[in-house]
Amino acid sequence: MNWNAIASFGPKTLHGLSLAAQDFASRRRPVPAGLTEASAHDLYLAPHCDDICFSLGAFVLQRRKGALLTLFSKSGYVAQPRTVAALGDERIAAISSLRQREDLAFATQVGLRLCFGGLDEASLRGHDPFDTAKADDDARQLDGAVVAAIFAAATEQPKDRRPWLFCPMAIGGHVDHMVVLKIVLRHYNALRARWRIAFYEDLHYASAWQARTAGLARFEQLAARLKPRRSLWPIGAPADKLALAALYRSQFVELPASIKPFTPAQRIPAPAHEALWSAEQA
Repeated sequence: MNWNAIASFGPKTLHGLSLAAQDFASRRRPVPAGLTEASAHDLYLAPHCDDICFSLGAFVLQRRKGALLTLFSKSGYVAQPRTVAALGDERIAAISSLRQREDLAFATQVGLRLCFGGLDEASLRGHDPFDTAKADDDARQLDGAVVAAIFAAATEQPKDRRPWLFCPMAIGGHVDHMVVLKIVLRHYNALRARWRIAFYEDLHYASAWQARTAGLARFEQLAARLKPRRSLWPIGAPADKLALAALYRSQFVELPASIKPFTPAQRIPAPAHEALWSAEQA
């Protein structure tokens, strides 16, 4: 995740955003029945190492069950490139290994089983990570690989109740996040045969009001048929989530001292929290 990308979102302005989009971003909804139930069969989809930690770290820490699937686990991004500049041709392998070790430290800390999809992130595929025009083509090309990775990470289907599948909403417009979202929506009915599905607000991107509002408006269009409801999950002690974020040291020039980048921006004041959207009723 490019931590500096948040700066490009600008001030918290509503310029260019419809009233409907603003309203959608500010709604508070009741928690869907059953979302409080954690299962060892729950599956968290992360486009990159760090996405589940930054977006749902407190939620996962409280539940301590399930599997983490990091799909685009081959990476070339670190916050301080000078630290790996001398590696030359081995740079990508070294960065990927470093980031995967950070992911393993997080998964161990929160009690998740970790799986890697082994896919190249957008920059390694030759794309600007925020060139959303590439998302449709990439989603078609990567469809089979992503679906196969999802089912490969699944454990035996429990008999009593379907577990949860957690998918990014692609707030911020990162191509890899959009690819995962588009593929999950394309196969929504097939996936629902095995999982109940919830979508999480991508952080740090959702911590900027304009980026969050625009991203939710895009999600509302893509998932219009679902009519999802939002649930708010308080972070609790900010230090606990900041300690988890600090496990991804490679993604920071300086470790964050504030919880602000790890809670969604809202027009209506709310406690530091993480957010999920779901159409599930039970």
